[in-house]
This record gives sequence, C-alpha cells and structure tokens, in this order.
Amino acid sequence: MKTILVVDDDRVNLVMAQNLLRTEYKVIGVNSGKQAFKFLEKYTPELILLDILMPEMDGFEVMKLLQENDEWKNIPVIFLTADRKTDTESKCFEMGAYDFITKPFEPTVMLNRVRRTIELDGYRKDLQKRLEEKTREVELVTIESITTVANTIDAKDDYTKGHSIRVAYYAEALARKIGWSEEDVQNIHYVALLHDIGKIGVPDSVLNKPFKLTNVEFELIKNHTVMGGEILKDIKMFPKVDIGAKYHHERYDGKGYPNGLKGEEIPLVARIIGIVDSYDAMASNRVYRKRLQDEIVKEELIRGRGTQFDPYLVDQFMELLEEGELQKNIPSEDMVMPIFNSDKIYDGITKEEMGLNSKVDYLTGLLGKEQGEKEITESLRNGSGCVMVLDLDHFRNVNETYGHLTGDYILKLTADILKDVSEKDIVCRLGGDEFLYYVEGITSQEEAVQKVEKILEVFEEKKKEIDVLKDVSISVGISLFGVDGGDFEELVKKADKALYHVKQIDSEERYLFYQSANMLKTLEQTKSDLNRLIDMVENRQSYQGAFQIDYEEFGRVYDFVVHFSQRNKQELQLILFTLFSADGSDIKLSQMEQAMQCMEQAIIKSLRGVDVGTRYSSSQFLVVLVGAERDDIHIVTDRIVHNYFRLYGDRDITLSYDIANLQEIEP
Repeated sequence: MKTILVVDDDRVNLVMAQNLLRTEYKVIGVNSGKQAFKFLEKYTPELILLDILMPEMDGFEVMKLLQENDEWKNIPVIFLTADRKTDTESKCFEMGAYDFITKPFEPTVMLNRVRRTIELDGYRKDLQKRLEEKTREVELVTIESITTVANTIDAKDDYTKGHSIRVAYYAEALARKIGWSEEDVQNIHYVALLHDIGKIGVPDSVLNKPFKLTNVEFELIKNHTVMGGEILKDIKMFPKVDIGAKYHHERYDGKGYPNGLKGEEIPLVARIIGIVDSYDAMASNRVYRKRLQDEIVKEELIRGRGTQFDPYLVDQFMELLEEGELQKNIPSEDMVMPIFNSDKIYDGITKEEMGLNSKVDYLTGLLGKEQGEKEITESLRNGSGCVMVLDLDHFRNVNETYGHLTGDYILKLTADILKDVSEKDIVCRLGGDEFLYYVEGITSQEEAVQKVEKILEVFEEKKKEIDVLKDVSISVGISLFGVDGGDFEELVKKADKALYHVKQIDSEERYLFYQSANMLKTLEQTKSDLNRLIDMVENRQSYQGAFQIDYEEFGRVYDFVVHFSQRNKQELQLILFTLFSADGSDIKLSQMEQAMQCMEQAIIKSLRGVDVGTRYSSSQFLVVLVGAERDDIHIVTDRIVHNYFRLYGDRDITLSYDIANLQEIEP
C-alpha cells in the first residue's frame, strides 16, 4: 500500500483522514511540522496532506523547507485548510502544491483528490524515468559521437593517436585543480575532446609531413583553429565548445593565432586547453621528432610562463605534475580507439549503418587484412590471378635512425604508391612493413613481371622526389593461381616464401616467383651441404655421425678423398647432385627412391674410371672427379643430367648440382 503522511494539529482531523483513507492507503498522522520532518528523515511517503494553520510552524513554512530539500521537493503535497479565500488558494499553488482540500472534509471529494494526485504523480514519475533514460541514451550517443570525432581527427594525423583523449583528461584535471564545479569540469572535458576538429580540413600530406613546413603549409595548419570554431559555433549542448577550438593556440603575450589575443583576453577555457595541448605535444611522439624527456618538458612549460601560457595556470599544472595526479585517469592506449561498446547504439541503429566498422587499415588507408582476404578470395573464383607479398627493405634501420614516426610516414607513402599503380588491383596491408598486392586475370610469369616492374619503377621515381625514401627498397615474392595454389591462404604462404628467398640473395632483381624460390632453396641447401663436407674433410674431422649418413660406402669414399688428396698432386672436384620436386609439392618415398636409382645409373654411365661416387642422402648423390679440367667437369655434369632425364622420363622430380674444389690436404 502507498503511504500518506497527514500533518495536522487537530486530532479530530487526523482521525477523520485516517478512517477515510486507510482502506486503500497506509496513513501516518503527525500533529506538527517538526514531527513531519522527523518522519521524513526515515521514510518517504507517496503523498503529504498538510494543514496550513498550525502553531510554531505553519503549513507554508513546512512547504518552503520541503521545496529546499532535494530528497523531499518532489513529494506531492495537498494543503488542508478551512480558509476558502482566493488568495489562500493561489498561494497554495504558488508554493508548489498539487491541490487543496477544504475543511470540514467531504469524504468523496477528499478520496477522489487523493487518488487523482497519487495517480498523476505516478504518471509524472514514470514519464520522468523514461525521459531520464532517453536523455541518458542521447548523452551516451553524444559522448560516443564526440569520441568518434576526436578519434577520427587523431587518425588523420598518424602520430597523435589518443591525443584528443589525453588533452581532455588533462584539461579536466587542471580545471578541477583550480576549483571548477564538477559540471564545468565535465564540460571542459568535451570541449577539449573537440579542440582539434578543424584538422578535418587540413590535408593529410601536411599533417603527416616529417620535415619543415612551407609558409603555405603552415598557414593551412594555423587555419584549423578558425575552421574548428566555425564547425562548432552552433552547438549548444556544451558551452564554449567553439571557443576551445578557436583560441587554444593564442599566446599570453599576444603572439598567438588566429586573433593575437593577449592575457585574460583569451577565454579561460582556451588558456587551459592551450597548456595541456602543448604538454601532450611535447610529451608524445610527433612526425618531426620523438617525445621530449620529462625534465625538458617541464623546463619548456616554465620557459613559457607569462609568454606563451597563463602564469597562474602553469603553476597549478606544475603542481599536478609534481603530485603525480595528471596521469591517474588517462585511459591506456588500447582503450582509446574503440568507440562503441554495443552493436546497437541508439534507436536500433547499428555500427555498420553508421559506417563505424572500418574495413581499412587506419594508418595507410588500404584495405585491412580481413577485408583484403575476402575480396581476393572472391576474385580468385574467376580462375586466375597473381598474388604478391611486398616488404620494405632496410625499414628497421629507418625506424632506428629517424624514429617510428618517419617510419609510419614511409608506410603511408608506400601505400599511396601501390594505390596509384592501378585502381583495379586489390591492395591491403598485412601488418608491419608488409603489403599484399593482387592482380586479377594474370596467368603467366611474363604478365606478373610487367606488373611488379611497374610497381618498382614508380617506387624508384618517388625516391627521387622524397629524400627519406632513399635508403628504402621493395622486395616482392610472387605466386600464381593454378601454378602455386588455388586458394588465398596457399598463394599468400608461397608468395611469402618467395619473398623470404629474394631477401636472402644479393641481386639487382628484387622479385622472385615461388617456383624459382623453391629451386633457389634447393640450390642453397645443396651448396651448404657441400661446403660442410669440404670443411669436414679439410679439417680432418671424423665423418661418423657428422652428417647422420647411413650409407657404408660413404666411409670408403671419405677415406679415399682424404688419402688421395694427401698423396696425389691432382685436384679433386666434388659435385653434389640433389633431387627435388619441380612444383614444390611433397614427394612420396617410393617415388624419390625410383628417381634416385635413375640418377645413380645416370652417374655410373657418365663417370670415368678414376672417378668415384656415392649416395649422400635419400635425395643426394656425391661425385668425386679426379684431375678433371674445367671443360671436363661440364661435360660430365651435362651427361649426367641428360642420362637422368632419359632414364626417369618424367619432369616432376628435377635435379640441381653444385661444384666445389677440394684443396690439397696435408697428411
């Protein structure tokens, strides 16, 4: 049951009210204003019936005190009075009463008015609750929208991620430090969030330029204050939001911009943002330099006291720094970029409908990896295409020498170059300094070469224009649909393998196909194995276990090579033949054994009587040529290759070889 508090100094009236209302309500009767307030300190009734004429404290005095209390002022009040004068009635309503009931009570009138008042107050509370919920929704969307705008601004300038968020929290801390009300503190938070909104109109190339700006470019940068003020001037939700954007680069000595305001002519909100904005600029990495050390930042703030900054605000800000209070509420880096916490943010509108689910890489503007995979996979259904994985050579050196900010600038330049080569191709960033470039319709290496050489040519031309690119080059690994694989994952994997090998070789050609890379890998492995054998022989190491070779004849060959090289003045040439898959696919053991037998027969048929040979591994065969001239070596190797393919017949398992000269070994 709803509770009604009846306040009347007449006991008869209290009893009458209780008897009339108790069937529907819980009725509490008190005989004075003081007793009423004692009750209100513990309980909150749904309605107060308040007599006007009472000793010590009349009904109007009680009503005034009720209105001054935040917890009691919304309790509906019906005055009880025997005074039927119009002035009394008017005063009741002026004081905030819902209604009045004249004495003596008319039971039906009293009950109906009590019912109506409680019912109307219930409607009011319900509407107020709904309004508060809707207002909270609007506030959340507004706050999230402002955060979105702030993050969008910071995303334009690659080197200021989280800048607007940090400035907002710094401004909030400084405003609270100088005694602002919580309402004003919250307001400056959002004003500061939008202080750089004018950068929306500044070209990215100017914002991200790591070198000295031209006069024209500097004027564009300065204009962001005026543009920000114009964008925000009609927003009434946050007072002075346009002032913070327009005047935060004014200086205390009058040498700032855009209007050259001086001292306290500069609005206080702009003076606060000016200090914390400069602090974050010095304490963060920028495109033109790395962050300054903490002590240097403090020295610069003190140096600007009275010239660039309001001296009183500098003193207060320095106290915040010394107290360690400034960083307390700053969100971590990974909390800065996410904008919305739910899929449906307001009135059924989704992130996708608002365009907030970004499909592009925030730094380069290229497609993100997931979106790139999706579009390339769709294109591969047409049955042809070429996948290239590109990597920036010496990029780490650039980061270490010039800083990560310049590195990010180079990544953006590279992305722009790739986009300019062809608008039809699909380009995405894989991560770090690697990019993925896909060309639909390419079926041959010749076509792929034309495309990759075009990319390299454009990049080299750009290097002539931009000095910071001079130490950077591009390496490319390439795979072809149908030849190297039939799906996105396999093609990217093989292109990446080709990229790895092209970065290992010292060659003017900065690209390699997977097929070529696979052969290169085999050649490198063959050479490595042969060099290890030479090293073992020349250093008189035991062959047992050195190569984990199980063939007994290897021991005899090893002894022969060592002894022959010691006793004979003739040179020894070692040739290591290796079998491998022509297309990079796995080879069954039975298939490899068949190929090895064919190669063994080809070698036996091709060697001279003084030469020897033996199996070196399950896919390798070692040949030792005694006293062979250079021309003889090529005759022997050509004969072996010819005989192998004649005996084996198929080309799915091919062979390579490497030659080394064994120096004379002292006994």
